[in-house]
Amino acid sequence: MDDKATTQLRLIAEIEGVLRSARIRFWLRGGWALDFLIGRITRQHSDIDLVTWRRHASRIERLLVEAGYRVATVTDLAAIHFEKSAQDIGIAFIAKDEDGTIVTPGREFWPWPEGAFPATEMRLEGITCRTMSAAALLEEKENYEKHSGRALRPKDVESIAVLRSLV
Repeated sequence: MDDKATTQLRLIAEIEGVLRSARIRFWLRGGWALDFLIGRITRQHSDIDLVTWRRHASRIERLLVEAGYRVATVTDLAAIHFEKSAQDIGIAFIAKDEDGTIVTPGREFWPWPEGAFPATEMRLEGITCRTMSAAALLEEKENYEKHSGRALRPKDVESIAVLRSLV
């Protein structure tokens, strides 16, 4: 395992501890979620992606700043990015709309599929963390280009193949 992966795993464990102590649920998303689902590190990751409920945003910001994280950017109601140890940690926010569908505020046109945020915890390198479901990660990857307007990257194509095998 390289230094970057070691640092990112340390940060995942640290965030998990801080948020668990505050009784705030979150889920890994993206590449680290896939790695936790399959139980091994598949590649080097450029960042750490998390998802949690929008109602916790101000508490999370306060808790992580107290833990030495720096707020890098805030994206309207949808996300906040932190930085620590030269790593980017993005936290996307979710909320329930009026009919109970889980959405990212400001991106209601792309709701999260049912079952996207299970209570199950996965384990990798001695760290336990909730992850988004494989089906939700696959849906996100398969619709990425349509909703973002950006082409799939080679790592996305690889992730889709792995996620299809899991689903």
